[in-house]
Amino acid sequence: MPITKKRFDEIVKELRRKGEIVPATYDCIFKAIMKKCPKYRADLTSRLTGIPKNLILNTYQEKNTEYVVDNALEKGKVSDVLFGLEGYIINYEFNNRNWDGLIERNDAYLGKVKNDVMSKVKSYASIPKIIQININNFYCFLSRDNLLEFKSRDKYGIIESDKWGKLYINLKLIREKYKRGLNLSKLEKELLILTLTNVEEINRLAKGDEELMEVAKELKNLSYDIDTIGLYDEEEERKRIENTKLINAEEKGAKEREKSIAKNLLKIGVPIKDIVKATGLSKSQVTMLM
Repeated sequence: MPITKKRFDEIVKELRRKGEIVPATYDCIFKAIMKKCPKYRADLTSRLTGIPKNLILNTYQEKNTEYVVDNALEKGKVSDVLFGLEGYIINYEFNNRNWDGLIERNDAYLGKVKNDVMSKVKSYASIPKIIQININNFYCFLSRDNLLEFKSRDKYGIIESDKWGKLYINLKLIREKYKRGLNLSKLEKELLILTLTNVEEINRLAKGDEELMEVAKELKNLSYDIDTIGLYDEEEERKRIENTKLINAEEKGAKEREKSIAKNLLKIGVPIKDIVKATGLSKSQVTMLM
C-alpha cells in the first residue's frame, strides 16, 4: 500500500528529531533529487547506460508531464523520472517493494512511452532509444555484477531490436556490501546515498566528490526545509484527484447501467414504482426514459 500523507509527515518529524534526513527511497524525495541535481543525474545515467555525460548535461529535456499510462488499472500514472536526450529517452522507476504485477506495470509504462514516441517521429529509423532503469529496494533478478539488462531476444540470444531496453539494480546488495566495509565503486556510492539517513554517513560518503556532494546538499535541504512535507502533498493531491476521477467515472457508469436496466424494464411493461425500487432511480428519472 502507498504511504499516507499522515504517515509521511510522522516519518519526516521523527527523522528531524533524531537529526537524520529523509532518504531518497521516498518517491517525492527521489524525484526532487533527480530534478535538482543535474550533475548527479548525468553521471549516474552515464555510468548505468554508457551514454556520454556531456550529452546528458547538454541535451536534457524533462518529459514527466508528457507521458502517462492511460489504461484502466493506472489511469494517469506518471513515471518516477522521465527525460529526453539527443537520441534517447530515459525512464527511471524507483521500486520500494516487490508485488505481483510490478514488472507488468513497468512494462505497460515502457510500452506507452514507445507508442507515444512512434506516433510523433517522422520515420521509424529516427526513433530514439528508450531505456527504463529500475532501481529496486529489494532483491530482484540477482546477479554477480548487480546490473541486469533486458532486451527483446530470441532463444539463441539474438537481439530483435536495440531501440529499447530495461535495467535492474538491487539496492539491497549495495547496502550489504557497504555494511561489510567493502570498497564501493563510484556507481555504487551514487546509488547507496539514496538510502542513507545519517548526516555524518552521508557527508563521509560524499566528501570530495562533486556529484555526491550535490546530492548530500539537496537531501539536507529537503529534510530541513519546512516545506518538505509539501513535496508529498503534491503527490497525495495528484492521487486524490485521480481517485476522484475514477470514483466519478464509476458512479457515472453505474447510473448509465441503472438507466439501461430501467429502459429494458419499461419495454416489458414493468410498473414504474417497481422499476424505482429495482434501480434506485427516482420516479421522474424513470419517467424521462419513457
